[in-house]
Amino acid sequence: MDCIKQKRILFYLTPLYILGYYFWIYYWKNDEWIKTFGGNLFSIFAPLIAFVLLLQASRKMKKVDKVFWFLISLGCLSYSISETLWFFIESIQKKEVPFPGWTDLFYIVQTVFFMSAFIYKIIKTGKGLHLIKFAFDTCIIMTVAITFSWHFIMHGIIFQSNTTPFSMMVSVSYPIGDLILLFGAISFYFGSESFFPSKVINYILISLIIQALADSAFLYLTADNIYFSGSLLDPLWSLGFLLMAISGTYARERYGQKNLMKRTKRISLKDILSIRLLLPYLSVCLLFLVMVLQNKSYNSLMIGSAVAISLVILRQIFTLLENNSLISQYHNLTEELEQKISERTEELTVKNQQLEDVVQKMRHMAFHDVLSGLPNRRLFLEKLEQAIDAAEQHGNCLAVVFIDIDRFKNINDTLGHEFGDLLVKYVSKQMAQSLRSTDTLSRQGGDEFTILLDNIHKKEDVIPILQKLQSVVAMPITIKEKELHISLSIGVAFYPKDGRTTEELLKNADMAMYRAKEDGRNNFKFFSKDMNLQVSRKMTLENGLRSAIKNDEFIIYYQPQVDIQTGKVVGVESLIRWNTREAGMVPPGEFISVAEETHLIIPMGEWVLYTACKQAKAWHDAGNNQLKLAVNLSPLQFVHEDLVKMVAHVLDETGFNPKFLELEITEGVALNDAEEAIDKMQDLRNLGVRISIDDFGTGYSSFIYLKRFPINTLKIAQPFVHDLISKHSNKALVETIVSLAHSLGLTVIAEGVETHEQLVSLKEMHCDEVQGYYYSKPLTVMQFTSMIENQAKEIPLNVF
Repeated sequence: MDCIKQKRILFYLTPLYILGYYFWIYYWKNDEWIKTFGGNLFSIFAPLIAFVLLLQASRKMKKVDKVFWFLISLGCLSYSISETLWFFIESIQKKEVPFPGWTDLFYIVQTVFFMSAFIYKIIKTGKGLHLIKFAFDTCIIMTVAITFSWHFIMHGIIFQSNTTPFSMMVSVSYPIGDLILLFGAISFYFGSESFFPSKVINYILISLIIQALADSAFLYLTADNIYFSGSLLDPLWSLGFLLMAISGTYARERYGQKNLMKRTKRISLKDILSIRLLLPYLSVCLLFLVMVLQNKSYNSLMIGSAVAISLVILRQIFTLLENNSLISQYHNLTEELEQKISERTEELTVKNQQLEDVVQKMRHMAFHDVLSGLPNRRLFLEKLEQAIDAAEQHGNCLAVVFIDIDRFKNINDTLGHEFGDLLVKYVSKQMAQSLRSTDTLSRQGGDEFTILLDNIHKKEDVIPILQKLQSVVAMPITIKEKELHISLSIGVAFYPKDGRTTEELLKNADMAMYRAKEDGRNNFKFFSKDMNLQVSRKMTLENGLRSAIKNDEFIIYYQPQVDIQTGKVVGVESLIRWNTREAGMVPPGEFISVAEETHLIIPMGEWVLYTACKQAKAWHDAGNNQLKLAVNLSPLQFVHEDLVKMVAHVLDETGFNPKFLELEITEGVALNDAEEAIDKMQDLRNLGVRISIDDFGTGYSSFIYLKRFPINTLKIAQPFVHDLISKHSNKALVETIVSLAHSLGLTVIAEGVETHEQLVSLKEMHCDEVQGYYYSKPLTVMQFTSMIENQAKEIPLNVF
């Protein structure tokens, strides 16, 4: 049950429980047995309820609080056991409860558990208290309480003539136990800010005081032989235990709240004149008042008063000594503070100078690259902004140079980042030494650098500087005993011709640098408007590709694959085409590279595979159930982690038989990471599909891995077929490839067959299949469907 609900139920249960107890006693006042029977049950269940709830609360807490509430719960259990024994003897056996007896033992054990809990809590969490004042205040009040207990209760018990020593000891243990409970209550009251929240303390105090008063009244009535079981006094013990249970639920509810036990203390007049401070003195005054009102002997009251007054005097003496000590400490601290202020003033003077040095270093770090020490992008942009303003005022030109170290990523990945950092530092130093004093060299990040060339009059002024930059890194570089040959790709943009803002100049210089890389690296390019047009064309293609599938602009053409011996169409290769609504057909050479760069080739490739498989399934259902379908996989598709899952999904969706699907990958992709490629191809083969190597012969070292690749087909690249007749070396190479493939049990397809001579030569080499314009160009769905419907006829040459 939630602790808040539990608290509410207990809050309403307590008054109802006590009222029910009193009602029972009043209603059955004329039937002694029923009154006693019910009263005993009420007395059993109240401490038992308290035991269960406090035990549950202790389990939710940690450390000191857990032990405290556990001991309190055991005290409640002990009292419940005592009441159960009383009930059994008085109501079941219908005997008079013996005194002393087992019930008295468990009453005493309850007091021991309670006292253990109070002492444990005081020891563990009383470190922050003013222990001496705390002890004096507690002792003063306890002296008064002991005096009253002796005078009114214990004196009569001890000097009764008709009791045995053991009975007297048991009887005395009750008032002593009450004094112990009172001690716990007073201790908690004085240390409440350290022990528990105020609500918890209040319920504990009321519970303990009610129990102590009930016990005292019980002893007083017993001494006069007027106490009887089922009296109006009995519900008070039940009330005390239920209030203790409420305090436990409050403690559980508020346990763990921040700053619950730690409160900032501010001494005020209210604190000085609080009841907590005046309580010891009020108790002494009460003792004097009682002593005056007593008519009979009051020696015990006088002795108690003397002890209490002595303690008050000692407390005041201690307070004066403490105040003197505090004043002395205050003076010492004042002197120390003045000395420290003097030392601190001198220290601050030194620190201020150090701070200025640190600020200078931080300013340098904020505007310079940590690795190379060169100005960073922020400082470069500031200098470029200033140079543009000056050039505009004086009508001058300036140039922004963008530099990239060629193949730096390969060096960094192969030899490590530490090696790459050393290379960047070396190149930075060499370039800085080759520039004019007025030029600004900056590192943008990674292997990219920018240079601001000020006071440029014409393009020719820049060329010698660029050539010098290339020459300083052209010589072999030795780093960590490794010799490297590096080069630079450089792009240049001029102000104001190529841009009037920092953003335009940097963007255009960067664009020119990429053109230098595309043209073979190790050169420099000046920005031109044509570059913008090409970038704009690329962006247009990219934007168009993103919506092409949604707008149904892609179509697939199918090129027949023909058995060279029979002349029959045995397969078909699917080829994607893009028919835009605005510009018409876009050549594959234009948009395929853009799709690769932007990774749009992934959804495009999935669309091609799905559409082609769906169409091939339709052809199979129409009776051409031996027709093979070849679909190209781009390099990006092949290395994609979800390729196998995607192929399996498409086959499942279309219902196409996987043994008639042939996936084509290029030789270069297969050799890029041969081991990983073999695993990927094997996973595809496990789906039941076929694998072919496209453009075979254009890669390197392919013969080493050929026997390990789980492939079905080799496709001889078009350049070898094109020069098959004119170059004897090509013919020998193709013949070798065909022979090797057959020895490995592979099918061979020759691409790009355009002449009868090529066909005859391939047939003599026992090539299996051919495709190319000699038989047919790529066809639409309708054209290819018409072709295979006439499969029974001999396919005429160059019909389409």
